[in-house]
Amino acid sequence: MGGLQKKKYERGSATNYITRNRARKKLMLSLPDFRRLCILKGIYPHEPKHKKKVNKGSTAPRTFYLLKDIRFLLHEPIVSKFREYKIFVRKLKRAYGKTEWSAVERLKENKPAYKLDHIVKERYPTFIDALRDIEDALCMCFLFSTFARTGKCHVQTIQLCRRLTVEWMNYVIVSRALRKVFLSIKGIYYQAEVMGQLITWLVPYQFSHDHPTDVDYRVMATFTELYTTLLGFVNFRLYQSLNLVYPPKLDSKSELELKEENEDNYAMNSESYLEKLSALSSSLARVVSSEEEEEAKLDQFPVEGTDLQLFKIFWEWPVWRTVRSYRSRRPLRLIRQGRRSPEATVNYITEDETTHHLPSAGDRDTVTNI
Repeated sequence: MGGLQKKKYERGSATNYITRNRARKKLMLSLPDFRRLCILKGIYPHEPKHKKKVNKGSTAPRTFYLLKDIRFLLHEPIVSKFREYKIFVRKLKRAYGKTEWSAVERLKENKPAYKLDHIVKERYPTFIDALRDIEDALCMCFLFSTFARTGKCHVQTIQLCRRLTVEWMNYVIVSRALRKVFLSIKGIYYQAEVMGQLITWLVPYQFSHDHPTDVDYRVMATFTELYTTLLGFVNFRLYQSLNLVYPPKLDSKSELELKEENEDNYAMNSESYLEKLSALSSSLARVVSSEEEEEAKLDQFPVEGTDLQLFKIFWEWPVWRTVRSYRSRRPLRLIRQGRRSPEATVNYITEDETTHHLPSAGDRDTVTNI
């Protein structure tokens, strides 16, 4: 019996993968932008089990991605930002070439920017997930914080990494989370326990070094861009858990003048604040100061069923008032008769009786000592 002839490479594993060039053309991105997008979104190449079959009979070395991952990237809003930035660079070069300085300033003011907040929330749904993956972020940020201000990486990235690492070390000191320290050739290994998670990171020594030429700093900068956003979220949450002010500020009387001078600026924008926070020797300010916290006082209620406690309550009233006894439903008048011992009894008289007297000064002293 005849039937439809099956064509090769149109079903099975051959349709589950896509090459990097085809994926890049599908997204309409350049190779650096495609690599940057994959790093931010956590998309990595895969090695198919039957590579020759996926490669349609060819044995040429190629990089393959899962087709469902590329389809997932089609709906990413950052892709449009990459295209806008490409147009921005083209317009800026044209304005520089025509020496239109007003257009240059206008373009710089309207430079397209994007945020990675939604990517961090997407990749780390819970805070514990972020803590479990914070080790790589800490190692990369501590490494970039030791870089010199050269053309290899942006100065703003170096300053941001330095600020975030200082915030992290201050939190570890305040929370007393440090567990182990190890000195090695690479640097100093630290291990801390944060919310039940053991976190280990490496801090390089503060030595001057030359940047190697065989390292692609663009890829490292892309990872750092994601890690700084992640570490910023984590630091904010950890500072809130300890009731600390974020951004961190020094809680010392000697710093009052410095705080007043830099009140409008971010805490780390000041060089003096940067150095003093980096010293890790000063206490941090809290949202509610410990001196201003008032201890909660327990309310004292009289024990039900005792006449003396009931007498103390109504002794503070300016005049005697008619009360309803918990023993009877009829309104009664509370009257104290004569000077007696502290265990004086309280007589209840019905509403029909009109004879009553106010306690004298001696009676007041006697009741006060009860």
